[in-house]
Amino acid sequence: MRKLALIAGGLVAVGAGILVAWRRNPRMGTRYMNEVLNPALVARGISGAGRSELGTLEHVGRRTGMRHLTPIHPAATDDGFRIMVPLGPTSEWARNVLAAGHCRMQLRDVVYELDEPALLAAGEMGDIRGPVAWVLDRLGVHYLLLRRVTEAPGRLDVPEADAPPAEP
Repeated sequence: MRKLALIAGGLVAVGAGILVAWRRNPRMGTRYMNEVLNPALVARGISGAGRSELGTLEHVGRRTGMRHLTPIHPAATDDGFRIMVPLGPTSEWARNVLAAGHCRMQLRDVVYELDEPALLAAGEMGDIRGPVAWVLDRLGVHYLLLRRVTEAPGRLDVPEADAPPAEP
């Protein structure tokens, strides 16, 4: 019984340490995500295609004007989509979408034109209540709401540099 208590205490301490570190630096790990994981998900067609729950968001950089593809996990709403933004207002892709006022998203081989972006805290969302909203607010999680304008079957074009190599 004592070993179990020590293991549980150790896990709680590690979890608390990770939480404190993340609260001090919420952008921890974003470089790996942006440079390694996200491009791999897009290039291999894992996000946005087939039956995947992951979508691919196409947005334009506010300073560079470059096109970016970002894997996301959208949830359908009555008139569009809701996307969790763990970094809240410091998220670069969310700031790009808010600045442009529109974006495109591929989900299950359908391309959606989206506009009217709004960034809301979890506590401001009507369908997230109670302790879940309280915890998400303390962690700084926000949601990006987007209105669906049009939808059509298709795929976002993946630039040649990001495309997987052609098979012989």
